[in-house]
Amino acid sequence: MATTTEFEEWLENIEDDDIEIINNLYESVEFVTQMGEFTCTENNGKLFIQTDDNELTLMLASDKAVKTFLKKLDDDYGGDFHSVVSEWEFYRSMRKDD
Repeated sequence: MATTTEFEEWLENIEDDDIEIINNLYESVEFVTQMGEFTCTENNGKLFIQTDDNELTLMLASDKAVKTFLKKLDDDYGGDFHSVVSEWEFYRSMRKDD
């Protein structure tokens, strides 16, 4: 798989703005783990994010790049909360049948 550092290009290839999927991406990066369809691994201080929905692997080459990427997710998908995690929790609580 080819590797890119371009957030926009990589996110466009995912073609999904479902908050559950975006939350999985967020948590995968934040905790450097596999979450949902995303797998984030660390190698020599760099993070690599892969998914079957994207032919490219996203490389986050520094802590600054990780923070910038997570902020972009918060800004683009975090809704009124400007937070992916908060938006996901709100969505999840709204679909409960209490």
